[in-house]
Amino acid sequence: MQRLSKDELIELVIQLQRPDKTSRTSSKPPSTDKKEKRENSRPGGRSPGMSRTSSAGRHPDDFRDHRPTHCELCGGSVSPDADMELIGEYDEIEIPPVKPYVVRHGALPAAARIVARR
Repeated sequence: MQRLSKDELIELVIQLQRPDKTSRTSSKPPSTDKKEKRENSRPGGRSPGMSRTSSAGRHPDDFRDHRPTHCELCGGSVSPDADMELIGEYDEIEIPPVKPYVVRHGALPAAARIVARR
Protein backbone atom coordinates (compact mmCIF):
# COMPACT_ATOMS: atom_id res chain seq x y z
CA MET A 1 0.00 0.00 0.00
CA GLN A 2 1.36 3.39 -0.91
CA ARG A 3 1.61 6.37 1.36
CA LEU A 4 -0.35 9.47 0.42
CA SER A 5 0.48 13.00 1.35
CA LYS A 6 -2.02 14.95 3.42
CA ASP A 7 -3.24 16.90 0.36
CA GLU A 8 -3.59 13.70 -1.71
CA LEU A 9 -5.53 12.03 1.11
CA ILE A 10 -7.90 15.01 1.41
CA GLU A 11 -8.45 15.01 -2.36
CA LEU A 12 -9.13 11.25 -2.32
CA VAL A 13 -11.68 11.58 0.50
CA ILE A 14 -13.44 14.46 -1.28
CA GLN A 15 -13.49 12.50 -4.52
CA LEU A 16 -14.97 9.42 -2.82
CA GLN A 17 -17.67 11.51 -1.09
CA ARG A 18 -18.69 13.30 -4.29
CA PRO A 19 -21.37 11.32 -6.20
CA ASP A 20 -20.80 10.49 -9.86
CA LYS A 21 -22.43 12.83 -12.31
CA THR A 22 -25.33 11.23 -14.15
CA SER A 23 -28.08 12.56 -16.39
CA ARG A 24 -30.28 12.83 -13.29
CA THR A 25 -27.80 14.81 -11.17
CA SER A 26 -26.34 17.11 -13.83
CA SER A 27 -26.94 18.49 -17.29
CA LYS A 28 -25.24 15.48 -18.92
CA PRO A 29 -27.29 13.67 -21.59
CA PRO A 30 -28.58 10.15 -20.71
CA SER A 31 -26.36 8.62 -23.40
CA THR A 32 -23.31 9.39 -21.23
CA ASP A 33 -24.62 7.36 -18.26
CA LYS A 34 -22.91 4.09 -17.47
CA LYS A 35 -24.27 1.12 -19.42
CA GLU A 36 -25.54 -0.79 -16.37
CA LYS A 37 -27.70 2.19 -15.38
CA ARG A 38 -29.10 2.57 -18.90
CA GLU A 39 -29.79 -1.03 -19.88
CA ASN A 40 -33.25 -1.11 -18.25
CA SER A 41 -34.28 2.24 -19.68
CA ARG A 42 -36.32 2.55 -22.85
CA PRO A 43 -35.40 4.65 -25.87
CA GLY A 44 -37.16 8.00 -25.77
CA GLY A 45 -38.13 7.49 -22.12
CA ARG A 46 -41.55 6.10 -23.01
CA SER A 47 -43.30 3.17 -21.42
CA PRO A 48 -44.77 0.49 -23.67
CA GLY A 49 -48.14 1.48 -25.06
CA MET A 50 -47.47 5.21 -24.92
CA SER A 51 -47.96 6.90 -28.25
CA ARG A 52 -46.68 10.15 -29.70
CA THR A 53 -50.21 10.90 -30.93
CA SER A 54 -52.57 12.34 -28.35
CA SER A 55 -56.04 10.87 -28.05
CA ALA A 56 -57.43 14.20 -29.25
CA GLY A 57 -55.50 13.88 -32.52
CA ARG A 58 -56.61 10.36 -33.43
CA HIS A 59 -60.03 11.45 -34.69
CA PRO A 60 -59.77 15.01 -36.04
CA ASP A 61 -62.93 17.05 -36.45
CA ASP A 62 -61.72 18.63 -39.68
CA PHE A 63 -59.06 18.05 -42.35
CA ARG A 64 -57.29 20.84 -44.25
CA ASP A 65 -54.78 20.24 -47.01
CA HIS A 66 -52.40 23.08 -47.77
CA ARG A 67 -51.50 22.98 -51.45
CA PRO A 68 -48.78 25.17 -52.90
CA THR A 69 -49.77 27.54 -55.69
CA HIS A 70 -46.23 28.03 -57.00
CA CYS A 71 -43.24 25.74 -57.55
CA GLU A 72 -40.57 26.44 -54.93
CA LEU A 73 -37.81 25.65 -57.44
CA CYS A 74 -38.80 27.59 -60.55
CA GLY A 75 -41.61 29.84 -59.28
CA GLY A 76 -44.05 28.55 -61.91
CA SER A 77 -47.71 28.15 -61.00
CA VAL A 78 -49.03 24.77 -59.88
CA SER A 79 -52.44 23.51 -60.95
CA PRO A 80 -54.91 23.03 -58.07
CA ASP A 81 -55.76 19.62 -59.58
CA ALA A 82 -52.13 18.40 -59.70
CA ASP A 83 -51.41 15.06 -58.02
CA MET A 84 -49.43 15.63 -54.83
CA GLU A 85 -48.09 13.31 -52.18
CA LEU A 86 -48.56 14.15 -48.50
CA ILE A 87 -45.14 15.03 -47.06
CA GLY A 88 -46.15 15.80 -43.48
CA GLU A 89 -48.99 16.57 -41.16
CA TYR A 90 -49.61 18.04 -37.73
CA ASP A 91 -52.57 18.56 -35.42
CA GLU A 92 -53.74 21.97 -34.29
CA ILE A 93 -55.74 21.58 -31.10
CA GLU A 94 -57.99 24.44 -30.06
CA ILE A 95 -59.34 24.46 -26.54
CA PRO A 96 -62.70 26.23 -26.48
CA PRO A 97 -63.25 29.01 -23.96
CA VAL A 98 -64.70 27.91 -20.66
CA LYS A 99 -68.34 28.90 -20.24
CA PRO A 100 -69.33 28.88 -16.59
CA TYR A 101 -72.38 26.94 -15.50
CA VAL A 102 -73.95 28.97 -12.69
CA VAL A 103 -76.51 27.60 -10.25
CA ARG A 104 -78.05 30.04 -7.79
CA HIS A 105 -79.20 28.42 -4.56
CA GLY A 106 -81.80 30.19 -2.47
CA ALA A 107 -82.24 29.62 1.26
CA LEU A 108 -85.84 29.70 2.39
CA PRO A 109 -87.00 29.99 6.01
CA ALA A 110 -88.58 26.94 7.54
CA ALA A 111 -91.20 27.18 10.29
CA ALA A 112 -93.41 24.45 11.66
CA ARG A 113 -97.16 24.94 11.09
CA ILE A 114 -97.81 24.96 14.80
CA VAL A 115 -95.37 27.85 15.33
CA ALA A 116 -96.72 29.78 12.33
CA ARG A 117 -100.36 29.71 13.68
CA ARG A 118 -99.54 31.47 16.94
